Amino acid sequence: MKQLLTVFTALFVFAAISAAQVTGGTGLIGYSLDKYGKVSTSTNSYVKANREVDRMSLDVGQSADAVFDYNNDANSTVDGVQAITLAGVDSAAEVLSDNSYTNLPPKVKVRTTVMAWKNQKYIIVRYRVIADTASLGSLYMGAVIIPKPSQAYGGESIKYSGAKKTTSFFRVGEASYWGVKVLSPNALGVSMLDWDIFSPTDPNNDAATDSTRYAMLSTTGYKDSLLVAGSNGSVFTVNVGKASFAKLGDSATYYYAIGYGTTESEMNSALDSATAKYPKISTSVQKSNVQSPNGFLLEQNYPNPFNPSTRINFSIGTSSYVSVKVFDALGREVRSLVSQQLETGSYTVPLSAENLSSGMYYYTMQAGNYKETKKMMLMK
Repeated sequence: MKQLLTVFTALFVFAAISAAQVTGGTGLIGYSLDKYGKVSTSTNSYVKANREVDRMSLDVGQSADAVFDYNNDANSTVDGVQAITLAGVDSAAEVLSDNSYTNLPPKVKVRTTVMAWKNQKYIIVRYRVIADTASLGSLYMGAVIIPKPSQAYGGESIKYSGAKKTTSFFRVGEASYWGVKVLSPNALGVSMLDWDIFSPTDPNNDAATDSTRYAMLSTTGYKDSLLVAGSNGSVFTVNVGKASFAKLGDSATYYYAIGYGTTESEMNSALDSATAKYPKISTSVQKSNVQSPNGFLLEQNYPNPFNPSTRINFSIGTSSYVSVKVFDALGREVRSLVSQQLETGSYTVPLSAENLSSGMYYYTMQAGNYKETKKMMLMK
């Protein structure tokens, strides 16, 4: 299997930073996010030698000879890997990877965010694919997973469950089950390959061609429901289909869950919990059908005062990475409403008062050099 160059860091249940990776976790499972966008997991706190999801990363396919992938293209030149704080999330890390290692098409950026909660057996991974040039057209997207159950390659089974919409891997007779599930929008296909077919020229490296990767990414449906790997292991993709990228800065967002259990039932329970958590961390940013704005503007929320919810309108004059956060009267972050690349336009984002106490709050929008803060009042 591929030997990945990472830097060993001090082990904490919650995030520890190095130049190459951030580690964190839930206390029951650990994760690592590296500077190129690779997510790995292990039981308890993260230990490189004990990883069981060897790698999950997002591939982006434009054609059979143009695929953005972790092994050949990904680099981190703008926002390096770092531990971040997200409201309602106990441990989080993020990195922005691009194709500047090879500068081969498609020219995209992928912002990978990992989120974890105490005493849970799941993590949620958010991928935002951002067009780094205009006229990219329709691109196929899918998470690529290299299994390593019980810290070993080879002989594992990969199984797709239509009832659970989950792809899991395990080795018969061992108490280690890992599953991957798309939380949003929808999984459109799963492709499974023995490692010797995926990388026939070098079983010790990720030597797959773009044509092989593209064929896996463009798979729709679930014709393969079970694969038993050979001695060198396996690889599979969980695909979310196509998205169109016409302009520089166009983006698409996908949420995946990774769950663990010592039994299949326990793994499914972990993924069910992740599915229930998803609506609490996702925010629907709606673009308005109005004339494109000339600059940046954060408007007063309406209604204000509010209960049980309010809406915040804002405009951006050029494609930008936008954050909208809510703080309490003591300056503590209580909500992260927007954290993504948006194209020029006017937008509306809702805020629910769930789990918030009455009182004064502040909300701040930042986009490029623009930063604005306004007050709002919650009255229950």
